[in-house]
Amino acid sequence: MTRRWHRGFPTLPPSGAGRAVLILLVACHGADSRPPAGSRSPFFTADSLRDEGRFAQMLPRYRELRDSFASAGDTANLWRAQLWWSEGLIRNQRRDSARVALTETMALARGDRDREGWTRWRWCGLYSGLGQSDSAISECQRAIELGRATGDQQLEAEAHNQLGTVQSRRGHYRESLNESEHAVALWRQGHFPAGELSSFLNNLAIEYYNQGRLGEADRAYREGLALAESGHSPRTAYFIKGNLAEILAGTGEVDEAERLMQESLEAAEAFPDTSSMAYANNSLAEYFLGVGNLQLARRHLERALAISDRVVVFHRMTTLLGLGTLALAEADSGEAATWLERSRDLADRSDFGRQRVLSRTGLARLALLEGKPTTGLRWAEAAVRIADSLGDIRAQLDAMQTRAAVLEALRRSEASGLYLRTIDLLESWRGRLAVGDLRMGLADSYWGVYEGAIRSLFARGRAADAFNIAERARARLLLELLADRDASRTGRSPLDLLRNRLRVRYQERDAVEEPAEQAALDREMTALTDSLAELEAGARRGDPLAAARYPSPASLPDLRAGLLRPGRGLLTWFWGDSAAYGWWVTSGTLRGARLGSADSLAALVDFLRQNIESPAPGVPWEGAARQAFLRFVAPLGALDADEILVVPDGPLAQIPIEIFIPPGQSQPWAGRLRFVYGPSASVLRALARAPAEATWERAVLAVGNPAPNARPPGTPVDDAVLRSGEFLGPLPFAEEEARGIRDLFRDGGADLLVGPAATVANWTALDPSRYRYLHFATHALVSDRIPERTGLVLSGSDLNLAAIRRLSLHSELVSLSACETALGRRVRGEGIIGLSHAFLAAGAHGVVVTLWRVQDRSSSEFMRGFYQELRNGVTPAEALRIVRQRWISAVGEDGQPSRWAAFVLVGGVSGEAVSGKP
Repeated sequence: MTRRWHRGFPTLPPSGAGRAVLILLVACHGADSRPPAGSRSPFFTADSLRDEGRFAQMLPRYRELRDSFASAGDTANLWRAQLWWSEGLIRNQRRDSARVALTETMALARGDRDREGWTRWRWCGLYSGLGQSDSAISECQRAIELGRATGDQQLEAEAHNQLGTVQSRRGHYRESLNESEHAVALWRQGHFPAGELSSFLNNLAIEYYNQGRLGEADRAYREGLALAESGHSPRTAYFIKGNLAEILAGTGEVDEAERLMQESLEAAEAFPDTSSMAYANNSLAEYFLGVGNLQLARRHLERALAISDRVVVFHRMTTLLGLGTLALAEADSGEAATWLERSRDLADRSDFGRQRVLSRTGLARLALLEGKPTTGLRWAEAAVRIADSLGDIRAQLDAMQTRAAVLEALRRSEASGLYLRTIDLLESWRGRLAVGDLRMGLADSYWGVYEGAIRSLFARGRAADAFNIAERARARLLLELLADRDASRTGRSPLDLLRNRLRVRYQERDAVEEPAEQAALDREMTALTDSLAELEAGARRGDPLAAARYPSPASLPDLRAGLLRPGRGLLTWFWGDSAAYGWWVTSGTLRGARLGSADSLAALVDFLRQNIESPAPGVPWEGAARQAFLRFVAPLGALDADEILVVPDGPLAQIPIEIFIPPGQSQPWAGRLRFVYGPSASVLRALARAPAEATWERAVLAVGNPAPNARPPGTPVDDAVLRSGEFLGPLPFAEEEARGIRDLFRDGGADLLVGPAATVANWTALDPSRYRYLHFATHALVSDRIPERTGLVLSGSDLNLAAIRRLSLHSELVSLSACETALGRRVRGEGIIGLSHAFLAAGAHGVVVTLWRVQDRSSSEFMRGFYQELRNGVTPAEALRIVRQRWISAVGEDGQPSRWAAFVLVGGVSGEAVSGKP
C-alpha cells in the first residue's frame, strides 16, 4: 500500500466573532460587513460549526443565511453565505449540488476580484476532491494571481496551500513542498490566527516527509498538533495525529502509532467526518497489514469501503488499493484483480502519481501469484517508467523491487543486479534523511530488497557477494555515530563535515525551548539540508554510488585485513521474512548457506530461550542446544577458531550462541571458545581499529545498589516489572559486588558509589571519561516500546539513553550487571537499540550486558570472578570464557545456563593490545 497522507482541507476565509483583523481585511474588499459594536455576527454559529469541522450541522445554517440575505438583497453577505453553502455541500460529498452552487457563487462574485479569487480557490478544492488535477491547478493559480492583485495575503496563502495538496497527490513533491513553504510563510507574515496555521503545518510536514526530512516533518506535525489542540480545532488535531502516526509506524514506534491512529478514528467517528473516517481506517488497515494481522486489516478496509462513495476520490482510491494488497496477502487472485484494476483506473484518471505506480506493482505481484511472470514484467516495467518520471524515490524503490522479483521468477540473471541497484538507491535515500533516531526503522519496509538480493546471489553461487549485502544492511546508524565520535580528530570530506554539523544542530534543536532560537535553528537546518542535497547530487554525478558509501560498511577484504586475524572467525546471520541465511568467514575462508524457513527456525530459538532462561523441571535444555547447533552452525562447515565474532539477527539476538552444543560434546562450547558480539562486522572492525587509549587516570568506577526508593513518584518502570508487579527493591549483593570490584583495583585508582550516594550527579561529577572500567550493579529499566524509558536506575533518577549518548567515554569496558540490559528496541538493520548501543556510541570500547533477568547473588559472584580475571591481565572475552567454564563445571543449580549464560560481550574486540596507566 501507500502512505495516504491526509492533507487537511484548507482553512477558510475570514468570518465570525473573535477575528477582528481578518474581518477588517475582507471588509476592505467588500466581501463582508463588520457587525455593529457590541453585536454578534449573523455568521457566528455557522462559522463556529465550520471551524470545529461539524459539516453536517453547518450546512443548514449557511442555507438559512443564504436565503435570508437573498430576501434582504444583501449581495455582499449573500455571496459569503453562498460560498460556505457550497463548501458545506463539498464537505458532505454532494458534489453535483456543489458544482451548481459554486456556479451561482461565481455569478455573485463578478465585478469583485477578491470574491472571484476566493470562489476560484473553492473551485480548486472541489476539482482536487474529484481528482481533476489540471482543472484544480488552473483554478488555484488564478486565485493566487487575484490574491496578489488585491493584496489579499490570506487568499494567496490558502491558494498556495491548496495547490500544494494537488501537486502532492500527483507525486510532484518538489513543487508541492515549494507551495506549502510559501503558504506557511505568508500565513506567518500576515499574523493570522495561530490556530488556523495548524492545517498549513500539517501539509508542510507531509512534504518534508516526502523529501526525506523526517526531523522537520516530525516537528511541523507536533507544532501543528499543539496549535490545533490549544485553538480548539479538533478536526485538524485528529488528522494531524493520523499523519504523525504514519511517521512513527514507519520508523518503528508502532505502539504509539497505533494509539494515535485509534484516537484519530474515534474522533472522526464522533463528529462524524466521513473523509477522515476513511483516512483513519485506511491508515489502521495499512498498519495491520504491515504486522501481518489480516483480519483487522480487512475490518478497517471494509469500514472505509462502506463510506467510499461519500469521500474524496483520493481516499476512495486508497481503500481500493488497500483491498487489492490485502487480497494479495491472502493469495486471493480474483479479488486482488478486481480491486487493483479499479484502483489503477481511478489513479490514472485522477493523475495520482504514486498510486499509479503502486497499482501496477500490485498487478505485477498478482501476475506472479497466478504464475504469469511475463505479464508481471510488463506491469513492473510500466511502474518503473512512471516512478522514474515522478522522481519519487519511494515509488522508484517499490517499482524496482517488484521488477527485480519478477526477473528472479523468470530466472533472469539480471535480477540480482537490479536488486543491488535498488539497494544503492535505498541507501542513498537513507543517507539524505534527517539524521537521528527517526530514521532507524526505515529499512524495515524494504527489507525484502536485501533478502531478494541475498536469495538471488545464493542461487548463482555468490555467497561472498550475498555476505556483503547482508553487511550493508546492518547498523548504519551506529556506524555514523562511531564515525562522528572522532570527526574533530581526523580529516573529513566536506560532505562528512556538513552531515556532522547538521547532526549537531538537530541535537541542539531538541534541547532549545525559546521559539526565537528554535526558528533560527530551523532556518539553519533548512539551509544545511539544501547544501547537503547539492553536495550529494554533485558526488553522485561523479560517482553514482557515492551517497551509499556513508557511512561505509567494510568490504570483505577490509574485514579480513582489519578484523579476521588467524584464530578468529566471524559467524553471522541474516534473518529474512521467508528464510534465514548464515556465513562463516575467516582470513582465508568464506562459506554460506540458506539455513531454512524463518518461521520454523524462530520456533526453535524460542523453545531454547525458554528452557535456558526459566528451565522447567524435567525438560532438558541440552537437546534444543544440540539441535540449534545443527540448524544454525553445522551447515556452514567446521569452525576452526578459538575466538568467534558473532553478528546475530532476528530471534538469534535474544540467546547466547555459546550455549550451543556441538555434536560429540557433552558441554556447550562457551567454556572452550571466546565470543564477542556486534551489531555488524563493520562496527566490530571500527572498534578493533580504535586507537589505544593511554589517557586513563583511574582503573574503575563502580556503582552498586542505588537507593531506588528515592525515585520520584510516578516514575515509569520497565515492561518486565510492569508485567510481574515486582518492586524495585534493594540489591544487597549488588553493593557487595561493587565493593569487591573496587577493592580489586585499589592500587590503580578505584572509586565507589553505593546507596543514596549513587546519583547521576555524583557519577557525572567523577568524570567517567577518566576510567578504564565502568561498572553498574543496579536495576535497569528496559522498554522495547518506549526507548526513552530505557536506562540504569540510580538514586533519585535514571541514567537514560539520551544522557548516555551525550557522554564522551574512553572506557575499555562498561559492565551492566542488571536485568535484561542487552534488550531494547529491535530495529531491522540496526539490531538492538538500547544500553549497549548507547555506550558504544558514547565511546566505550565494549559493553557486558545480560540477555535475561539475573539473580542478585549469582550475578554478584559471576561479576567478581570476571573482574578478577581482568585484574590478572586477560581480555574481557577471555575473562568471560574462564568464568563461564567454572560455572559450567559447577554442581547443581549453579551449573544451569540460567545462572551464567546471560552475560555477553558486545564490542570489546581486541585489535592491537589495549594499554593504559592502571
